[in-house]
Amino acid sequence: MNSWAGYYVILAAIAFVTYMCQGLCFAYSTERLLHRAKDKCLRAILRQDISFFDEEEHSPGNLTSLLHSSTEDLTALSGVLIGSILTFISTIVTGLVVSIVIGWKLALVCTATIPLVVACGWVRLQVLVVFDEQIRQSGKDSAAYASEAVSAMRTVASLGLENHVLVAYDEILAKQAGNFIRSILSASALYAASQSAALLASALAFWYGGGLIASREYTVFQFYICFVTLVIGSQIAGAVFSYAPDASKAMYATQELKKMFNRQPRIKNNASEGLRIGKSATGGKIEIQNVNFRYPARPDRLILDNFNLNVMPGQYIAFVGPSGCGKSTILGLLERFYDPNSGQIKVDGQEISDLNITDYRNLVSLVSQETTLYTGTIKENIVMGLDDGISDDDIARACKLANIYSFIESLS
Repeated sequence: MNSWAGYYVILAAIAFVTYMCQGLCFAYSTERLLHRAKDKCLRAILRQDISFFDEEEHSPGNLTSLLHSSTEDLTALSGVLIGSILTFISTIVTGLVVSIVIGWKLALVCTATIPLVVACGWVRLQVLVVFDEQIRQSGKDSAAYASEAVSAMRTVASLGLENHVLVAYDEILAKQAGNFIRSILSASALYAASQSAALLASALAFWYGGGLIASREYTVFQFYICFVTLVIGSQIAGAVFSYAPDASKAMYATQELKKMFNRQPRIKNNASEGLRIGKSATGGKIEIQNVNFRYPARPDRLILDNFNLNVMPGQYIAFVGPSGCGKSTILGLLERFYDPNSGQIKVDGQEISDLNITDYRNLVSLVSQETTLYTGTIKENIVMGLDDGISDDDIARACKLANIYSFIESLS
């Protein structure tokens, strides 16, 4: 007994070191995976053209959820889950070899029950994936609505719409909760089936093994070895599929991220594509010839119909008209946020669709009606998007031209 107890102590020490090393290795790999996924996801979002962000499903709330939640969910397929799968495979393979050597008849019967236990867990995982997709959609709707309400908080507060927003948000959450309860019931039923299947496998092993012991064909030692290595070992599959909810989220997140990574923008923004523009270019002469345009998100509405315009160097142009007549659309086309459905837009005689997009946009300056201040210093906001090497004198000169130099000095 002392010898067997000593063996278990040694086994405990080996298990401690092994699981510690496994945890450290998978934790490190998980963090690297999370870092790479978030970096690649943000790069994929930023390389999309403006029409991508016009679509309702690509609202700031949904994209933020994709960048944060989906990448976090992706880690469920690594770390502990992979370690559990490797433990399950190694345990079953080793147990199968040992049990066949000790008692092949009972080993074959016990092995036949393993697919049943694994199949129940796999079906449960697939059902969770389907329901998780529906729940995710409801979650996107609620996140998008909350994002819009918070972004327009001044309007909500001025019109006293707080209760209206809360009621609408509660309705979205109630719909989401209904879908969630149905998924939980289905998943729980399949989880119960996988657990009961393990007990049925134990019952079959006891029944058949008991018969072999009664006929003195097998000893209690042979029965014990086959039962522990296969039936008890197969129950580790239950531990693996206990991660099914997290795994289902990770599988759905994988599909979302893969779709984002593979999405190609209509306007290529690769810095190496297109004709390069020299520093001597002025972009003075603009020609818009027979341009027709519809927004990709609203293809049924024609915004510009055979539009023509010539702007000479040094000339000032003002677009005047009611809301929706196409004033901002023309600027968007000049910035090449969109490409016209037909017609040409030329700058200095060169069609802008043939030019390198980075060089062209560096040639164009736009003062937007709604400005955005990014986190950082005033200097960082002023020089954002410019090459390095901008001197403080150049920054001060630009501030004086914009009549904000005195205001900035007053802040010190």
